[in-house]
Amino acid sequence: MALLLKKEKTEIDKLREALMTGVSYMIPVIVAGGMMLAFGSLFETLTGVDLKESNSLIAQLINDLKTFGLYGLTLLFPVIAAFVGFGLAGKPAIAPGLIAGMLARDMQMGFLGALLGGLMVGYLVRWMLANIKLPKEFRSLLPMVIIPLIGSAIILFVMKYIVGYPLIALNTGLENWLVGMSGGNKVLMAAVLGAMVGFDLGGPINKAAITVSLGLFAQGIFEPVTASHIAIMIAPFGIGLSTIFAKQYYSKELQENGRAALMMSCVGISEGAIPFILANPALIIINSIGSAISAAMVIMFDSIVHAPAAGILALILSSHFFLYLLSIATGVAFVAVCTTVLMKRQFNKQATDAESQQQVAKSA
Repeated sequence: MALLLKKEKTEIDKLREALMTGVSYMIPVIVAGGMMLAFGSLFETLTGVDLKESNSLIAQLINDLKTFGLYGLTLLFPVIAAFVGFGLAGKPAIAPGLIAGMLARDMQMGFLGALLGGLMVGYLVRWMLANIKLPKEFRSLLPMVIIPLIGSAIILFVMKYIVGYPLIALNTGLENWLVGMSGGNKVLMAAVLGAMVGFDLGGPINKAAITVSLGLFAQGIFEPVTASHIAIMIAPFGIGLSTIFAKQYYSKELQENGRAALMMSCVGISEGAIPFILANPALIIINSIGSAISAAMVIMFDSIVHAPAAGILALILSSHFFLYLLSIATGVAFVAVCTTVLMKRQFNKQATDAESQQQVAKSA
């Protein structure tokens, strides 16, 4: 009788599993690409060697390493779209997902664009598999020809003409707004930039903040890039610490993701925190606030980094090492403590729900 009462997965459960599937495939790609790129950038910054112009064999090899790293980071978008689709609809969704992810990258829709593309692919392919009926001898054409062709075309047109332009317009509007703020209150602007960077972790809002920061950096204004790049570290490092000191509230998979997030934070990759946002979206608010705190503090302390660097490298290059470190520590502590409280509540609620289900099963 208990077996008959086994809880069926809801659509929300399936969606959550699909998102986690996409992230689990994405993280190794980000780690590999990010580490190679960070190592090359660190070498270039510390030695002062122009890798592209130098004839040295070592410089050429390091430049190749940076290029390989960019390849890895470029794959983020097709990989997340393909495997979110795969999590919802299986192998037939991989090809349309890869193509949708490439469109999201080329149109600069960011992580959220690729994620949305993967979701649309997954649900469309699932519908096609359930509703397109073919004679037995032609069934193999559905996953091999019809879905890749028709499914990809539908999703790509929807992404380009319905989803893409609003996201691009959002990016442009945010960039214009930030440029307008740059001459005013620098601490306020830093807090806004930090919150944007922490909000969607590599998505369009994050990218808008970093793009504006780099543009102002090219004009000799260093505060925005300092604020946005310190914010990159906060969410993955704070959440990573929470998985170590309060590991009882995390699944084994999230504990492993937490260690990866710590490493990614140190080299300036914020995407390490994405699996935790998918597990509990309320973390978006915590990450935004923690990132804003650190970004505002580092500008208030005037601990400026005169290079577009993030992670440990930015700490080393900051004008006031200990004040920069204090700014990081404050934001990280906020995220770690709040994340632990939030995940504890979620853990206790899940435990209570499971206990109630067991009691119902026993009584039945």
